[in-house]
Amino acid sequence: MPRAGLPGTGGKFMRHLHMVLLSLALLFAASSAAVAREVSMLTLNWAPHYGEDLPEQGLTTALVMAAFKAGGHDAGIRFVPWSRALKEVEEGRADVVMGAYYNEERTTKYIYSDVIYYLNVGLIARPGLAKTRYASLRELSGYRIGVTRGFANSEEFDAAQYLNKDVASTPLLNIRKLYRGRIDMAVMNFDLFRYEARKQGHCLDSISFVDPPLTTQGLYVMASRNIADGDQLMRDFNTGLAAIRDSGEFDRIVGRFRN
Repeated sequence: MPRAGLPGTGGKFMRHLHMVLLSLALLFAASSAAVAREVSMLTLNWAPHYGEDLPEQGLTTALVMAAFKAGGHDAGIRFVPWSRALKEVEEGRADVVMGAYYNEERTTKYIYSDVIYYLNVGLIARPGLAKTRYASLRELSGYRIGVTRGFANSEEFDAAQYLNKDVASTPLLNIRKLYRGRIDMAVMNFDLFRYEARKQGHCLDSISFVDPPLTTQGLYVMASRNIADGDQLMRDFNTGLAAIRDSGEFDRIVGRFRN
């Protein structure tokens, strides 16, 4: 025999459940809105990709700002020496490093985003040095090679202790040293070298971009592992980056800098 009052009780229960679910949905929406915040980013001046004196602070900056915006956050950026940027973000005094190459060792300190775009990194030979190709890094052991402190190049190159590496604090110093003959080769992003060498008044015809490149590197942003929402910031950035690719905004930004 059916129990009296069951239909009425069920109706009250369903109305109560509906109210609970609605309250949870409103609470979730409010908490989601609350996590949107100003993301503090650090990087170095690294023209032509990014720099405080470039239009819109450079192509990479424009893309990263747009991706964070599409992911629900505003972002501010400061330009400081690279080693300082890495240290402050590692310690959680800033949220994100912009413009890093991938390095397995760094994953213990930082959370990587999806790749923004790819760059060639390799060796540039000084004027008068007849070295345009190599088959093995060991062929280069007799040369003095300029590297930049804190920069990741390729895993094989960075681990090669048999190479004679001359460390400078900035890529600009290595360009000057290369043209003055103080080093035989410099390692850096090819686009960066072309841009800065022309600014310094050097002739690109007198140097050689050695084949093959050490690596084709992806460019990333990295969040600190010492902030509470680092994983979420990178998920939001990745969502935003995918959104601006899908909408065509990514290509429109690139077009502004190439035209």
